[in-house]
Amino acid sequence: MNEGGLLNEENHKPPGSKPDKPQTVLARLMRYCSRRECCSGQIMLRLEKTTLSENEQMEILNRLVRDRFVDDDRFAAIYCRDKALHARWGWIKIRQHLKQWKLDHALPTAHRVWMDLNPNNDGLAALSASKWKQMPDSLPVNKRCARLSRFLLGRGYPMHDVIEAVRPYFGKV
Repeated sequence: MNEGGLLNEENHKPPGSKPDKPQTVLARLMRYCSRRECCSGQIMLRLEKTTLSENEQMEILNRLVRDRFVDDDRFAAIYCRDKALHARWGWIKIRQHLKQWKLDHALPTAHRVWMDLNPNNDGLAALSASKWKQMPDSLPVNKRCARLSRFLLGRGYPMHDVIEAVRPYFGKV
C-alpha cells in the first residue's frame, strides 16, 4: 500500500510520486500504439492518468497523430471490419460504439468499410441459422422468431434486414 492507501484523484498517482516527464510518456504511448491500433479517445484516457498539464497532453496527442501512431479513420475502419466479421455486429451497434469513442468524424470511413463487406446479405443469414439451431425445439415458432428478432436487433442490425432474415422461419414447424 502507498501512503495511507489513497491515490491522488486529480492525477491518479500516489501522493508524493514523481511527476511524469513528457518525453517518457510520449515514448511509452508510441510503444503502446505500435503494438495495437488506438483512437484518440483511448489515448486521451491514458494521458489523463498522468501528471502532465493539459497543454502537454495535447502536444503529445498531436505528435502521435502527426507521426501516424494514432489515426481515427484507420482505427474506425479496422474496428468496423473486426466487429462485422468476427463479432458479427450490425452497423447500428458499430456506429454506437464509435460514437462512444467520440469518433463521429470517422463514421463515413467506417460506413464505407461496412458497405464493402456487405455483411447483411452473407453474415445475417448464417447468424440467423446458427441462432435458430441453438433454440429449443419445444418453443412455438412465433416465440422462436421473436427471440431471433430480439437477438439480431441486439447485434445492431436494422429492422428491415431482421424482418427479411426472420421471415423464412415463420413457415417452419
